[in-house]
Amino acid sequence: MRQLWYLFGDGSLGSEDVEVVGVIMSYLPPEVHHVLSGACALIFDLDGTLVDTHDAHERSWRKAFSAVGLSMSTSWYRQRTGLTANQLIDDMGVAHGKSIDATTVKTMELRCFLEEARKLAPIESVISIAEEFRDASHMAVASNGDASSVNATLAGAGISHLFSVIVTADDGLRPKPFPDAFLRAAERLGVKKECCLAFEDTGGGIAAAQAAGMKVVDVRTWEVF
Repeated sequence: MRQLWYLFGDGSLGSEDVEVVGVIMSYLPPEVHHVLSGACALIFDLDGTLVDTHDAHERSWRKAFSAVGLSMSTSWYRQRTGLTANQLIDDMGVAHGKSIDATTVKTMELRCFLEEARKLAPIESVISIAEEFRDASHMAVASNGDASSVNATLAGAGISHLFSVIVTADDGLRPKPFPDAFLRAAERLGVKKECCLAFEDTGGGIAAAQAAGMKVVDVRTWEVF
């Protein structure tokens, strides 16, 4: 089994970057270091895991719904973290008792989010893990988001180069908490699902990784499941 833990050291990071990454890695719990040492590939969720996009998406969805005459509260939105765009629109339609033109709303949300994406920054504690291994051929992103939004987020945060495989809602798979995105990521990486380690920030995402037969790290608490 190829173990990513031993791939550090191709010289692509500057000395200051390496020092910062090393400091962050030193604070990870022993359980996380243990599962990392046996992983053949790493699969990351995106929103809230690799990049803090929650506020940017919330502002974008609020503007999009407002454009069709609908209001959206912060509490309503945050209770639905991790849903696909279509699921979010369906829920809003139920909440307001009306049919919503999903294409119009998604187009508006994407337009607003593309502006926001230019200012996004990666979550350093998680990105440090990807930078430690720096083997894009063995790292993937598995997201419920649409490809346009996912790619804009990765580009805006400057981390696209870290991943060779990107699985999104555009792949036509069942969304998390179903395991499909993680299974597809492992398949495209060319590795066995059992030796993949996933990183997530929601209950649904954790359930999806577990259903795929993978170990998963909850980046909110650094617990391993």
